[in-house]
Amino acid sequence: MQAISDKSFKDRLHEYLLEACTSKGLLKGVLLSSPDMESAWFRYAPSYYPDAIREFNNYQEYSLACAGYLGMAVAFLWDKDWARYKDIDYSFFQGERGFDDMDDHITGNILHENKFSVAAMQFCSTEAYHFYVKECLEPGTAEAYQMFLITVKAMFKLGAAIELCHLGYKFDKVNLAN
Repeated sequence: MQAISDKSFKDRLHEYLLEACTSKGLLKGVLLSSPDMESAWFRYAPSYYPDAIREFNNYQEYSLACAGYLGMAVAFLWDKDWARYKDIDYSFFQGERGFDDMDDHITGNILHENKFSVAAMQFCSTEAYHFYVKECLEPGTAEAYQMFLITVKAMFKLGAAIELCHLGYKFDKVNLAN
């Protein structure tokens, strides 16, 4: 089996998820983001990864979906009052049972809705997991681990972009020459 480069996998994954979410009406052809959300991911990732890795063998799509829910929550709080929420701990996003009910906690206590967010993350995590599986990675290898980390981060970014789009943000090209 030929080794898959991180960049190739990452680029193809992002393109695939963007296209899938755009065709589903969750996005409008672009992954909206901000440097604030990027820095939030780097702050939360060291705590998130162990949770997701521990649960991945039994709950693959859930492990991926929670990264998306986390992205949605960060985007929601960014829109609401980022100065107030920018330094909150990762534990803020977990429910009473920690990672096990992170989805319910975020949808019920942070986003205060679940119909849209649950449907979106079920769709996205299924698509992301199917993409990951199609790579035919040997379980337990360093390569499979690296691709999992890339997929989790992509789900966070996707969740944030979907929430921003849901909140009404859009990308407008500006011509600075005029």
